Amino acid sequence: MKFIHSILYSAASVAAFPSYWAEQLNELQPGSLDSEQIKRAVESLTENRAVEETNCGPIPCLVFDEKEQFVSIDGEHAFVAPTSRDLRGPCPGLNGAANHGYIPHSGVLTMDQTVTGLGKAYGMGPDIALGLAAVAILFDGDITKLEWSIGGPQEDGLLQSGLFGVPRGLSFSHNNYEGDASIGRPDAYLNNGDAYSLDLDRFKKAYEYGMANDRYTIDLFRGAFVDNINWSIENNPYYFSSQFAGLLVAPAAYNFVINFMSNHSAEEPSGYLNGAIFKEFFSVTGDYPNFKWTPGYEKIPANWYRRTSSNQYSLTSAVVDVVGGWVRDPSAFRLGGNVNGVNTYTGVDVSLLTGGLYNAADLFRGNNLSCFVFQLQSMYLETNLGLSGLLPGGILGVQQLIANTLSPLISSLSCPQLAGRQFDFSVYNKFPGANYTVKPPKKP
Repeated sequence: MKFIHSILYSAASVAAFPSYWAEQLNELQPGSLDSEQIKRAVESLTENRAVEETNCGPIPCLVFDEKEQFVSIDGEHAFVAPTSRDLRGPCPGLNGAANHGYIPHSGVLTMDQTVTGLGKAYGMGPDIALGLAAVAILFDGDITKLEWSIGGPQEDGLLQSGLFGVPRGLSFSHNNYEGDASIGRPDAYLNNGDAYSLDLDRFKKAYEYGMANDRYTIDLFRGAFVDNINWSIENNPYYFSSQFAGLLVAPAAYNFVINFMSNHSAEEPSGYLNGAIFKEFFSVTGDYPNFKWTPGYEKIPANWYRRTSSNQYSLTSAVVDVVGGWVRDPSAFRLGGNVNGVNTYTGVDVSLLTGGLYNAADLFRGNNLSCFVFQLQSMYLETNLGLSGLLPGGILGVQQLIANTLSPLISSLSCPQLAGRQFDFSVYNKFPGANYTVKPPKKP
């Protein structure tokens, strides 16, 4: 009874002092998507599959500023190995940024720290940093503090654990943030729930794609992604690709390696990624095929220059790269999973899922794919996390957070109106992998 009273008291305190959350949310700069750029890029890739793509995304980086793009790994940004209390997880870029102090060394960060730190370290646009942080907070972070963990569960307060449960962090975010068919991590179901450790065999396969010329490109990694999808379908009875973790984040993670880890120079302003850089970012040492992985020791290489701030990797760029992958190879578009053991992949009926708003025939027209993904994710968040009415604006402004992040994206794309349609997520019920979740270990 005392516990319930404490929860109610905490909730009442939040309701009485909503200014904290309102202030935090109002400081956020909503993202936007350039709908015309997406349309043009998709049309170009559809009409001419030989269109050359660079390591700088849909728009080549044409300038190089040595001073502006140099990423320091000295002084306050010198490498500091994580302690047992620091959190590290499945994303090597985030681990490296934390080890070099571009984001908090603890591995727990706010939205502002996400935007600022990843912009300085990698040239990530504020819109994509904000969007990724928002989803991480809503599903796997501490909504009461607007913080998220790049690894396992972070320390949480009474209100968070009482109303929402213990934050899982990215390491235990299977199907809502982390998904199957990763570039370097194993499928969770096949590794006892561990999808945050590096799978050296999978890394070796990714490494092999660029060995011939010691160069890695987005096109090569798109091939790796499709190969890993097929491998998962053939070997993982619980393979499932959800609307965000599988459809968007999984392919984007391959593209992120190219766009955020490539080194830039006056000779190659759009950047290049070679084997040495690839290995260092992933904390891999040794020569092929005798690699060794040291957990949590990801580093930003010496004499490394990020992409120019005049061409940050934006949300529009990320969407174009993902949609471009689907256009070049439609088999990369996966929404669904195995239904009865391995090799039983079945796609979700888009028309049933969206109440007729979209169908498979028109999904690749105009901005329909982008609209479909963001509207689907927005509806999924509202359905699962809105909890409207318990506190003003939903619990701790969850609905306001959705409105500040996803709604502007949908509006900027001029998406079809939902008009009261309720997406039917029960279509996921036939997929065993859709209900497979990974619980973090209990604290001692």
